[in-house]
Amino acid sequence: MRLSHTVRLRVAVTAAAVALPAAFAAMAAAPAYAASAAVSSAAPAYSLTSSVSPAAMTLADCAADSTCVVAAAPKGGTADDYTSLSQAVASAASRTRSAVVAADGSVTSAPVTATVLLRAGSYRLTKGLALPVNVNLRGAGITATSLVMDPTVNWKNFSYGFLVRPADAKEAGSTNLVADLTVNGNCRTDAGSATAADLPGQPGVDCDFRSTLGASTNTGGGIKAGDNWTVRQVRFTNLEYFKLWVSQVKNVTIVDNRFDNWGGAESGDEDNIGGGRNDGVVIQNNQFDATIRGNSFDFVNSIRTTVKNNVVHTTPAVAAARGVNEYGNMYFEGLTQAQATGNTLEGAHIVLTSNANYTHVAPNKDITNPRDNLIAGNRILDSYTAGVAIGYSDYLDADGTSGTPGSLSDDSGDSADHYVRADGNNVVRDNVIERSRQSGIIVYGNPDVKTAADSITGNRVVDAGFGGSTEYNTGAGRIDTSGIALSVGTGDAIYANTIVDDQDKPTTWYGVHLGARKSSAPSGTVLTGPNGEKNTTSGIVGAAVRTATLAPEGATGLAADSNSLTWTESYAGVNTVAGYKVFRDGKQIADLPVGSSAVPANLLDDDAASLESASGVSAWTAGSTTKIARNTSSGAIGGSSLALTATSAGQINVTGRKSTVTAGTTYTSVASFQASSTGRVVRAGLTFTDANGKVTRLATSNKAAVDSASGWVTSSYSVVAPAGSVSVQAFIMVEGASAGETHFLDRLGLVTGTATEQLSLSSSSVVAGSSYSVVSYRADSGDFSGVSSVSIS
Repeated sequence: MRLSHTVRLRVAVTAAAVALPAAFAAMAAAPAYAASAAVSSAAPAYSLTSSVSPAAMTLADCAADSTCVVAAAPKGGTADDYTSLSQAVASAASRTRSAVVAADGSVTSAPVTATVLLRAGSYRLTKGLALPVNVNLRGAGITATSLVMDPTVNWKNFSYGFLVRPADAKEAGSTNLVADLTVNGNCRTDAGSATAADLPGQPGVDCDFRSTLGASTNTGGGIKAGDNWTVRQVRFTNLEYFKLWVSQVKNVTIVDNRFDNWGGAESGDEDNIGGGRNDGVVIQNNQFDATIRGNSFDFVNSIRTTVKNNVVHTTPAVAAARGVNEYGNMYFEGLTQAQATGNTLEGAHIVLTSNANYTHVAPNKDITNPRDNLIAGNRILDSYTAGVAIGYSDYLDADGTSGTPGSLSDDSGDSADHYVRADGNNVVRDNVIERSRQSGIIVYGNPDVKTAADSITGNRVVDAGFGGSTEYNTGAGRIDTSGIALSVGTGDAIYANTIVDDQDKPTTWYGVHLGARKSSAPSGTVLTGPNGEKNTTSGIVGAAVRTATLAPEGATGLAADSNSLTWTESYAGVNTVAGYKVFRDGKQIADLPVGSSAVPANLLDDDAASLESASGVSAWTAGSTTKIARNTSSGAIGGSSLALTATSAGQINVTGRKSTVTAGTTYTSVASFQASSTGRVVRAGLTFTDANGKVTRLATSNKAAVDSASGWVTSSYSVVAPAGSVSVQAFIMVEGASAGETHFLDRLGLVTGTATEQLSLSSSSVVAGSSYSVVSYRADSGDFSGVSSVSIS
């Protein structure tokens, strides 16, 4: 949705709207779990044939109805039909009678409506046609009758305007119907026939009247709905502005309409159905062809919106032709008590989010996050990103503080503050999500604004990560590709879901992903239902449940050739690294506890690196407070290690043999450490000596690398050799040791560059086009780091 229109919206919901209606609550709570069964992936084909609408009105039908007016036949060519249609509308309006409305607002006597029946043919309009209350506009059929915008000198009449709109007056109890016709905005001159097409005409190019007449953007929308309107069996095509605009209205029904850019047509990138500040809008059984542009649906600041049984098609070819990644998505921005049920989306997805991304003036000064919404029974296929995304957000005022908690009835008049309204209690259940390029379902954002638990149950997620990357940057932390990912919330329910990866090369790393790396984490998440229902996983790469707060740092600098994979040690953080696992095309091919058996291209000889021979001790020089010896009782790799014992309190260290150095080149030292009993900060460093004998010792400042008596921890350090250096040595130390305590070192290395880990690839394991992935993991929890991947061409 474009900001130019959206910033006009103003929240118009009442305090009473906060309560969840009983019927909705029962539907949200129903444990259907139907999505766990396999379903067909095919989306219903786009068709102009009616699915739920009655037959179009005929001339005979109109003749039998005293309130019906037959409009004059279209004049044809470039002749203007606006005057004759306006006259027909005025004649019909004279035959209407207003509803009788009681003092409490209830309708005690229905209105008398009148109809203007349009004949078959194309009516050309130089102005938008305004319908008074209780006047219907019906055509001879969705492909028989067209209203076409005249874009010549009259384009200014359609600036931010529509071919059909309400007259200015509103009236309680009124009703209007627009049905059985096509609205055509003439974006491509005289295009838009009902001829099937795989691509729009000149995709992404401005409308013809923009370049030839100098018309401004936002010219020529389709229909603007009024209170109690029904828009049925209308085809929207070739429109530069919003195709169907629904704003500041209530009780609107949008049913069985068609949206496309067939017959050489094209459109602007505004939403197909857009608007906001609505109450009680129903959008159902509509179809969106792959040639559309913009979101299929986008409302802001609305309540009780129902979006059901719609079919949306998109294709990568159409997106690429317009230079975008995706389109056709359904956006619920600051919506409460909305329902999205039974929809099929091909290449698009559903997003629930706040209105915080708009300019922070009324109506978007105060923030409404998703609240009391139901997303159920939808099929979401081949989404470019996630299948369903629920985001919580706020913004900071000028004083750097976030919003004040408030309800839907609160409207801030304080220029220095704003409200952020209560949110959460959203239900995502029984959806089928197949081949999303990222996670199937994600809930993420600002943990401070999510005040109620969400429920995610009975969904079936198949082949998440298909064709995409291994992680998703939410803007509030990174989520690795999972069936379901939750990074914020307290007490959210995630159970009875099925996460499946049935590919030869699986791409779904985790079943349920809790927390975002380097960001927030949920608490008290419920993973078992009241009757013992659990999530099930099959064929995924990693674990059924992954806790991101326990994830160690990932490997970096992954590189591959026909002989080996190499990478840089993971940074030793609070979550210590126990080893690395290597995957080819999503299937594990190696597990390297501590690390690889050898440091690649090690400048130290095997004895000095591994201490498997007694001669290795002679390669190391002990510091002044250090005694060294060979330990044959344990090793990180093999059965031996180098023992460092403190002769007095303080730092203990050893220095390796000198190697010739090239100034300006990066060098790395690495070592694995284990304490005999007490853990200390351990550090890898480098000693450089110049031609004058000046010694420079440099070391990592990482204080998170602490060894222990169980397992091994690695420390590494990389730096560019200073100018004038003639030699380099590995310099390895333990800080704060007490006199008499011993620490063990093994898998010692000194390399040019930063790669200190490797996996040799046999000829049978080198597969052209395959992707190789490396993760580090923890020994205590088994949680993986983020994924580092590389392909061999």
